[in-house]
Order: sequence, then structure tokens, then C-alpha cells
Amino acid sequence: MQTFHHLDAAADSSEWTVTRAELEHLPLAVSETLFALGNGTIGTRGTSGYRHADFPVDCEGTYVNGAYVSEQIHYDESAYGFARFNNKMLQVADSKGISLFNERDDQAFGVKQVLARRLNMKTGVFEESLLLATPSGEEIKLHTQRFVCQHNANLMVNAFTLEPMAFRGPVVLVSGIANNLAKGKGSDDPRVGDLSVAENLSLIAGDSGEHISYQLQQLDLPSSLICHAISHSFADGAEFIGGEPADASGLTCRYRLELGEDKLSFCKYSFISHVFVEDDSRDKNTAEQGTAQILLAKTELEQAMTLGYAGHYQQHSRLIGEFWYNSDIEISGNSEHQKAIRLNMLHLYMSAGRDGQRNIGAKGLTGPGYDGHYFWDSEIYIIPYFIYTQPEIARSLLSFRFRSLDKARKRALEMGHPHGALFPWRTIGGEECSSYFPAGTAQYHINAAVAYAVRHYFTATSDWDFIWNEGAELVFESARLWPSLGHFNEARGRQFCLDLVTGPDEYTALVNNNYYTNVMAKIHLAFACDLARQMGQQAPENYQRLLEKLRMDEAELAQWQKIADNMYLPHDDKLDISPQDDSFLAKKPWDFAGTPKDKYPLLLNFHPLVIYRHQVLKQADVILANFLQDDMVPLSLKKNNLAFYEPLTTHDSTLSACTHSIAYSEVGQREQAFRYFEDTVMTDLANLHKNSHYGVHTAAMAGSWMCVTQGFAGLRVRDGKACFNPFLPKDWQGVSFKLRLLGCQLQITMSGEKVSYQLLTGKSLCLQHGQQEVVLTQDKPAQDFSLIAEH
Repeated sequence: MQTFHHLDAAADSSEWTVTRAELEHLPLAVSETLFALGNGTIGTRGTSGYRHADFPVDCEGTYVNGAYVSEQIHYDESAYGFARFNNKMLQVADSKGISLFNERDDQAFGVKQVLARRLNMKTGVFEESLLLATPSGEEIKLHTQRFVCQHNANLMVNAFTLEPMAFRGPVVLVSGIANNLAKGKGSDDPRVGDLSVAENLSLIAGDSGEHISYQLQQLDLPSSLICHAISHSFADGAEFIGGEPADASGLTCRYRLELGEDKLSFCKYSFISHVFVEDDSRDKNTAEQGTAQILLAKTELEQAMTLGYAGHYQQHSRLIGEFWYNSDIEISGNSEHQKAIRLNMLHLYMSAGRDGQRNIGAKGLTGPGYDGHYFWDSEIYIIPYFIYTQPEIARSLLSFRFRSLDKARKRALEMGHPHGALFPWRTIGGEECSSYFPAGTAQYHINAAVAYAVRHYFTATSDWDFIWNEGAELVFESARLWPSLGHFNEARGRQFCLDLVTGPDEYTALVNNNYYTNVMAKIHLAFACDLARQMGQQAPENYQRLLEKLRMDEAELAQWQKIADNMYLPHDDKLDISPQDDSFLAKKPWDFAGTPKDKYPLLLNFHPLVIYRHQVLKQADVILANFLQDDMVPLSLKKNNLAFYEPLTTHDSTLSACTHSIAYSEVGQREQAFRYFEDTVMTDLANLHKNSHYGVHTAAMAGSWMCVTQGFAGLRVRDGKACFNPFLPKDWQGVSFKLRLLGCQLQITMSGEKVSYQLLTGKSLCLQHGQQEVVLTQDKPAQDFSLIAEH
């Protein structure tokens, strides 16, 4: 008799599971976010596997990463260059659920009691146990295990076991595909999204059958096809008794099951695919691609039923196991932090695109927040995590930006820049989707973020193949924008200035010489010139071909170098700090003492102009710049900037706390570093910002990894060397994690008063511990040192 409960003891431990019982104080929708599953292509919220009359559908969701609906943005007062269309991540139909009826009297089994719900992080499986009952008192237990396959980008598996209680006899199973007819509630909160499948997709084909059922839907803008198909396998046989064919509301299948003394198990497989339809000969292509998608769905589901639950679970768990081997952070002495950081790492893995065709949204694949948009979060916060744990995923995310270069070039021209590319502030399909340009399009630092991520990836991997094929073009084309954005300003001693831009701090907009933007533009241009020199030396002929392809020459490179060398970086001699911009220090400080707690976040309670007139920050700006500058600025300046700007920062953005944690680690203020780490790592598990029901905060999740590795351990890569300045938070007994660096894998373990560096793979690795040079080799793979003393 096949059942689906086979968890090992390690997977069952409290540090590997998140349960509904421990989240009881939070709204159900928050736990449904945290229990979400995905594989980078499809994702689904952690909602119940049982459908009944009172099932809440408001925040039910299954999503396809990279698939989107394009909707026109309506302005009462428009202007040239405004974003014209918004992309909304495509929410597809719901095929997770089942319903049960007593065949004798057609009474539905309702949910009498939720016995357990949990996410098993070790296995990437959502688990649920329910006590079901009919109005007349018959009872059944229903056990569900769900996973989104890591080995098949289009497949989700839901396994069910019926356990007889106060009932024996025939049961009717109703299973199907339900199109989402729910409408979200309107909100002025820009972080909220409203996704609905029913209003955007039209049914063009479908069938409800004994073995495989499907619906093929069409989306007009952009022209796309969605194929959603299901199949069932029964351990003890079942009788197909019909179904309702596909229509606007979905489709259903009905089976008769005979429930006796023993448990009864069955499996439901969901296949979900999305393809864009070429504009040429659209009708013909739609028909051909639709037929191909239906055939693919049938083939995949036939193979799924042949392989069975056990076969799929084995393949899925092997990949999840590899992920944890490379990515786990083991914390001793604080089980809450251990659980939270594992949850964060898992959601990053489940949300990130892995094929170069899709990125990672601010909410991952866990909810509708921000309409599923991709931001600069990917490059500055999330890609670093993948660079050091799964560099192949980091490369894939960068490849997505490369594939959107043509749209970025088009946007640059539209914005008045004759050369180069301008990446959108928020997007899915590559076009600008921000309707509020002061805190959207004006954030030109997105270009520098993309280039910085290429630089970071290349520094840590030495992946020349990527540079030659995609990376260099990304860096060069985005660099070409800066000369036309700024100018050599006579009033600033002929230094290069960037006017009317917005930095990361969205409580200050449309300013001249935002320090962060100027710093990042300088780093971008300097890297572009250095990369060009390296490429010219490594392969002169290939380098010349690239210059010809991009219509670049040495004069343009010389211009970039001149701008980088003469970039204006504001400095206030009196305060010995870096002014956030030309006007920030002249503004009135925000009245923090007079602002009640219920008036935060400020963006939901004050007009933007009121906020813009004050010295107040939503998130780290200069502090983030100093972190990314690394050793380009003295530690004393970093300390002064931190002391000045932190009291003015609301941390209304979830991107802020991790940056401050890293900054405090670097300047030696360890208690503050740990406090901001706690704010970062618990962002979603504790619902600290009261909006996790719309989806997780992927940047904060990656930020928790950054706090540990780049904060507490002090990781930096300089001149081909991994540098560490490690300390162990006094609240912990130890911490251990792995990094992939320069072709090697390294394990760092801190416990007590020592740190151990161990080379796991690779021939040799040069390290720097504090000021001490270290070389790990296969002959001497491990060395221990004292942790850096507090200063």
C-alpha cells in the first residue's frame, strides 16, 4: 500500500520546519506566503490542498515567472517618455485542490479541524493534515504533500492520502483546474499587486478526460499561450465517472473511490507551460504552438504517471539536497535565527530564474506584491548570494539583463540619450513599468547596479566565457549612457556632475549629484575601461571585433576614463561626511519625535513633497555606497557617515536594515550590527513590515545572507584574493557556511574564539585573514585562526 510519508529525522527537526502552529499569531495569508513553493519558473502559494465552500480565494495564486500581462497605464496628465504599459506577473489557474463527497447522499466533506500545516525546508515540501466531516458526521483525515519539481520546470506534484475515521464506503473525488475569479482590493500602497487570470486569458481549447485533462488559454498582450494540464494516478484504482469540460471557470474530473479499513493514496500532477507567440503570422503560429504545447503537456504527464510520486520525489530531493549542501548556513545557539535564515535561502532558490529568460521578483514567486516586478534588488542584493553559492544561477540572472538590452537601448533613445542603454526601474518584459518617474525612471543607478553585478560576478568567478559572450556588452552599452546624462560643471571645478536623479533613498527625489549615483557611475565607468584593457590584452582580435560590433572606439573609452577620474563626489569638510546630494544638508530635519508610530511608513501617510522637503531617508543611500565602494574610502569617513545618516533613516524599506548591519560590522559596532541583522533575517518569518501576505521580501532574504558573510565574516574579494575580517556575534555559539570562490569551494566555521578555513574543492586558494596572508592547498586544506578582536 503506497503512502507518501517518508521524512527523515533531520528533516523533521524544528530547525528545518515552519509550522502553522508557530505562526498562529499571524494572518493565514502570511503563512501561505511562507509556505509557498517554486522552482524559478513556476511558483504557488502555500494554500490548502482541499477546496470547500468556505475556501478563501483572495490570495490564492500560482505564478509563471517571466510571463506577464501588459496593461496600458492611464494618466489624466501625461507627458512624453512616461511609461505606457505596466507588466503584471501572470497568475494562472489553480490546479492544486480537490474536493470530496459522500456518494451515498452527495454531502460534501468540509474542514472540521486543521490538524497540521507546515513547510519542510529540508525537502522543499508543503504538508497538511485535515480532519474532514460531512454535516451528518462522517469523518476522514486528508493528508497532503506538495512539491514543485526542481527537476522539471513545468511540473507540480500534489500527493493525497485518505485515512478512514468514522466513515467507510464510496467517496466521489472532484479534481480540476479552477480559473481565478477573485478580484483584489484597490490600494494606494505601491507595494501591493492585483493579479487576476480570468480577465486576461481566453480559452481556445480544452478537454476533461479520464487520464489527462487540459485547458489552453490565450493572452493577447503580449501574445502568449498558457497550457495547464492535470493527470491523476491511484494506488488502489479509481473509477472515472465523468467531468465538466473546460470553460471560463475551468474544468473538473470526477472519480469514485472506495474507502475501506486502509488508507487510500493518489497523486495529482499539474503541468503548466507558457510560450510567447511570434508576431508574424500570429494565427498560424498560435495554432501550431498551441498544438505543440498540448502535445508536450500530454507527454510530460504520461511520463509523470510512469515515474510516479516516489520517482519524482527522489529526483526533486536530490536537487534540493545539493542546494542545501552548497547554501546552508548553520547557526549554533539561536534556533529562531537558524530557522529564519534557512527559510530565506530556500525562497531565494525557489524564486530565481535559471534559464536566462527570467529574473527574480521583489516578492519572488510567493505573492502578487509589486505586480511581480524585477528591480535593482536582483543585482545589488540577490545576485551576490548566488555568486558565492550557485554561480550558475547568478550568471543566468545576468543573462536575463543581456536579453533585454535591445529594449534598454530603445528606452535610452526615448529618454534623450543618443547612445547606450537605460535599464527599466521596474519591469518583467524589459520595458519601463514605473508610472511615477521621480522615484522610478529617475533612478538611473539601475544601470550601474547591472554593471556592478557583472563586476562582482567576474571578480569572484573569473568567468571569461560570460564576459566575452554577454558581460562586456552589458557593461559597455550601459556605460555609454553616463556621458549624455551628466556634464563637466564649471561651478564644480570642471568635475563631472549628474543632475536631476534619484538615489536609492526614495524619500529624496530629483536631486543633483546624489552621492550614491555618482559613486556607482564612477565605479561603472572605471570597470568598463579596465575590462576593455584586459580584453584587449587577452584576445586583441576578438576585442576589436566586439568594438566594431558595438561601434565603439578608444576615444569613447578615453572619455569614460576621464569622467570616472573627474566624477564629482560631494564632501562636507565641516561635518567630514559625504552629503547625500547638493541640497540634502540644507533641508529641515524630519520631526521624528513628533511622528507617531502609526504614521510609518511615511509613504502611506504623507504626500511625497512633504517628505522630499526634509532630511529623512527611507533606506540606506550614502551608507550603501560606502559598502559597495569597499576600500576606496577610509573607514573614518564610513563611521562619520553612519553616525550622521542612521538617525535620519526610517528603514521603511526592507532593503535598509541589512546594509546598516554590514556597515556596523565593518566599523566594529557589533551590537548594532547584530540588531539590524535580526531585523533583516526576521523580516518575513515575523512579518515585521506587516505586508508579507503579499509575498516575501527577496532582497531582505538575500540581505540576511549578506549580514552573515559580508558583515560578520567580513567577506570581500580584492585583487584576486578572498579577504575576511570575521567575528562571532556574542549571542551565537557558532556559525558555518560554504562559499564558491575563484573556482574553489571554501567552508568557514566560527566557534568560540577561533575561525577555521577549509578548502573543500579546488587546487589552491589565496585568502587574507585580517592582515594575515593564507594559502590553502590540497596538501594543507585547513587552517585555524583567532577571531578578530573587538575594537
